[in-house]
Amino acid sequence: MKKGKYGLDAPAIVIGYITSGVLLTLMEVIYFSSESWILYFGCLCLVIGSYMIYSSRIGKYKMRERIIQKLCITGDEISLDVGCGRGLLLNGVASKLNTGKVYGVDIWSVRDESGNNYNTTMQNARIEGTESKVEVINSDMRNLPFTDSYFDIIVSSLAIHNLKNNDQREKALLEIARVAKKGCKLAILDIAHINFYRNILSNNGFDIEYIERSVHIFPPSKVIYARKS
Repeated sequence: MKKGKYGLDAPAIVIGYITSGVLLTLMEVIYFSSESWILYFGCLCLVIGSYMIYSSRIGKYKMRERIIQKLCITGDEISLDVGCGRGLLLNGVASKLNTGKVYGVDIWSVRDESGNNYNTTMQNARIEGTESKVEVINSDMRNLPFTDSYFDIIVSSLAIHNLKNNDQREKALLEIARVAKKGCKLAILDIAHINFYRNILSNNGFDIEYIERSVHIFPPSKVIYARKS
């Protein structure tokens, strides 16, 4: 399967780290040859920036395959990707479907991922050969445009933490719980707030199966796997 183009996560932060690393290293070499702490912080910034690039270019593909494997998709599921972005996980789910369908919802923030927009998402679906199994909707995850108990599988990747506070994150999680069928399999990959997600989901009909750490995403992330009871 051909890979779509999924952009650079948090591009402004990556550029900031790389730029700071280069400038600090040059300052040490040119002006402060005895100030080893400047070189240390310069190298640290370069390492973090490089790790973030690895995360975007390689790591998130590894996590996609891991999540898809754990979901044990049979092919006929109606699925949802919450905050689908450019469609990395959306297309991963779609590639395993036969008669099923996967919906993606997003409001496409370029701050969170470079080149993030509806047209790019659909272009990636065409590249990966999943367009016929995908429907993408411009919608806020706090107000999902679906009826209750609709989905067999729900996924979300590096999206819910972008909401500004826990009240807003809770609204998104309650919407996920609302549209999940009994027996719905859920996987949420994120860099923060996983314990908060676990508590909200546990109190709203989900059995938490396990939480898995990942070093392929930077900042280091976790995946929470759950099933609607």
